[in-house]
Amino acid sequence: MITHSEIFPGTFVSTTEATDYLLRSLQLRREPLLKWGPLGMQQLSQAKRNNFAVRGYAGNTAPDHIDHFHGLFRFLNDLLTF
Repeated sequence: MITHSEIFPGTFVSTTEATDYLLRSLQLRREPLLKWGPLGMQQLSQAKRNNFAVRGYAGNTAPDHIDHFHGLFRFLNDLLTF
């Protein structure tokens, strides 16, 4: 599972860009989605094939990025439902 926010750091590849590269390499497409995630995070997209999943979340600030660490318990629990 990959989760990411929308932060664009400018001088190096963002988590969104890196994830998009992986999705293109795997020939997967994101599906738009509007759903609440852990800790009030707002999920905007998803992609899934077999046991691989990507979840894209709104947010372009450092706290939005750190929310992924704080929500890790939820993401790990979600892995059990694959």
